[in-house]
Amino acid sequence: MKAMISRVFSKRAPPQPLPAASFAVTSELNTGDLENYYLRIILDCLGRMLVPMDSIEVGVIRAATEEDGALPTFAGYVRILKWDPVVMPVLLQNMPVIDARIRKLADISLILEHTEFAGLWFQASSNSEGSPTALLGMPLELIHHAGARPRIT
Repeated sequence: MKAMISRVFSKRAPPQPLPAASFAVTSELNTGDLENYYLRIILDCLGRMLVPMDSIEVGVIRAATEEDGALPTFAGYVRILKWDPVVMPVLLQNMPVIDARIRKLADISLILEHTEFAGLWFQASSNSEGSPTALLGMPLELIHHAGARPRIT
């Protein structure tokens, strides 16, 4: 106990403070941070749909600049690299649902609360591995169920 008290009340000089850093530390997020955060949200959403990550390429870019107090706007891009005849039509059919999920996560995110999401853009190129070479159905084809009553609008 005596040793501890003598150390506390010793007449030694206090330790010298460290020299000030030559750079400023900031807590602001830059564009790359925000793009990366949106990218993680999109990849997580597509991963939950069991989309094989080796079949797609995902990117996020800043879609618009800030003008007169407008929020920075970001857009997500999904390029299909390999066409899976089961997964890809389901993915494209559910584009509105995927977009809505990403918007919901962006809206509740503290990090993204001062940004806008322009949407998710899909590209299915004819150069994709295994892509269809002919139309697989027409939008105007109707399926008639036996015994169904026609609707009058």
